[in-house]
Amino acid sequence: MKREQSNIPWRFLGGFFGVTLLLYFVGFYGVEHLRERKGPWRVEFDAAATSGPTTIIHHRSLGIDGFRIVFEGASSGGLKSGVVVFDNPKLNAQSMDTAPESSQELKQRSFVVPFGECIYQDLMFLPGVVTMNLLGHEIELMPRTLVIDKKEIPWSTPAGEIAIPPPIKGTDAISN
Repeated sequence: MKREQSNIPWRFLGGFFGVTLLLYFVGFYGVEHLRERKGPWRVEFDAAATSGPTTIIHHRSLGIDGFRIVFEGASSGGLKSGVVVFDNPKLNAQSMDTAPESSQELKQRSFVVPFGECIYQDLMFLPGVVTMNLLGHEIELMPRTLVIDKKEIPWSTPAGEIAIPPPIKGTDAISN
């Protein structure tokens, strides 16, 4: 009994699978490289600074090295010093609701950082955007600018330092 030849082009299918697999890995690692190439925000919290609790912001690829935010008049009692690197987008992610699809919303939960909490972060492509509530002030780190209490402060501020007075209801004065 003679066996019939199969009409399936195995070499072609194997080659096609190999090329598809290669393109997948090149695409995946290419996007990962684009996502991480600029690096994360690195924020130091210094509760023992002489001028008051101080936040020091670093980002090498943006040329930000030691931009200081001083919280004037804030009590350092109970505050802890530390360093936070914002490179994990899953840190404040929360699973989707189990409600019908039309009402599902992506929710984020805040997480604790020294001096307060991180209320939002978008780290899909680093450095991304980080919003924190620190000692009664909203601090937002963005590549193009720093936002403090809804006011934009350029990263090129003289001396790389900004002093924030204690929050007073009805005012939002910022000095540099």
